[in-house]
Amino acid sequence: MAQVTLGNHAAVVVSLTEQDAVRRFYRDVLGCALTRSADDKDDFVLGGDFYLAVVYADEAVTLGKEDFLKATYLELRTDDVEEVQQQIVDFGVKVIEIDDPHLYFQAPGGQAFRLVGTDEDMSKYEGTTRHRELPGEVFSWRAARPRS
Repeated sequence: MAQVTLGNHAAVVVSLTEQDAVRRFYRDVLGCALTRSADDKDDFVLGGDFYLAVVYADEAVTLGKEDFLKATYLELRTDDVEEVQQQIVDFGVKVIEIDDPHLYFQAPGGQAFRLVGTDEDMSKYEGTTRHRELPGEVFSWRAARPRS
């Protein structure tokens, strides 16, 4: 069978009204390089090898902030968790309360992240059967299936 992995490029579509906050957050708080900027799209590079395109669109065609909480959470890694966590919280992001020692938050535009240490052992999150409670609902296969 062919091997499949995740690449080093991602894109997120957010409301045009979030453009200034998105730029300030990714550039000034996370230290991302803004490699290309236009009225409808910004390209950022994180850590030198991960590329994030932020596409700006009318609110009618973007996910609402609550919808992002039901979508994919991305993981940010840093060599100084305490410093970066303080910068993120000081920026005024929405902190997501999850039964986990890491900071989970919603960045400007709505994308949800988890902040972890670069050298942190994350193996306990791999292949676990432990379910966790997410905001507003229990996230588990049984909860997602329709009842008969």
